[in-house]
Amino acid sequence: MPVTLNLNVLMAQWEQANPGEKLTLRRFSDLVGVNKNTLGRLKSGTAERIDLSTLDMLCRFFNCTPDDLLLFSEEGARISGAERRDRMKDKLVRDVMHRKVISCRVDTPLKEVARRMDAETINALIVVDESGDLSGVVSQTDLVKACEQDWENLVAEDVMTSDVVTIIADIPVLAAVELMSDNQIHRVVITQGGLAPRRPVGVLSMTDVVREMAR
Repeated sequence: MPVTLNLNVLMAQWEQANPGEKLTLRRFSDLVGVNKNTLGRLKSGTAERIDLSTLDMLCRFFNCTPDDLLLFSEEGARISGAERRDRMKDKLVRDVMHRKVISCRVDTPLKEVARRMDAETINALIVVDESGDLSGVVSQTDLVKACEQDWENLVAEDVMTSDVVTIIADIPVLAAVELMSDNQIHRVVITQGGLAPRRPVGVLSMTDVVREMAR
């Protein structure tokens, strides 16, 4: 199999970092939000594929990158980091990024934000001001944290992350990956630059990079 999952090692490392806690499949499923049977197949190595949404949730839980989870092998041998970099070194962000910008206004009620995320099957929404410029990002985590407040009376601006890492589309993908890794984030917003430096034109996430690696 050309790709295997490093799940057992990461689970063991999690247990070492959390003394006294056992990461059973049931507890793992509750914490990550992934079906227990799916996790069982991934853990045993019998799964034939992994959904990008599942990969993203696992990366969030372990605070890691897809590179930490996925082992790329050829006839059982892991492909070196240098070989993986060679595959991507000529790629620019514009070649890999997700061009559909799914956004909301700063004054959008959180209920509508949640509905839009659910309808689009995404885990973050770009927040723009009345001019269409980037104001922040609302993630699923931001929404869940808002449940502790009077969330039905809150708007996107109340819970969004305003300190958003942005890049332009003409930089190398590897530079963007390094930026995400250094900042321990799973996505960056691509902005237009030039006369509209805060105008969002796309998003590059870890899952986009993994999709490109799988081609």
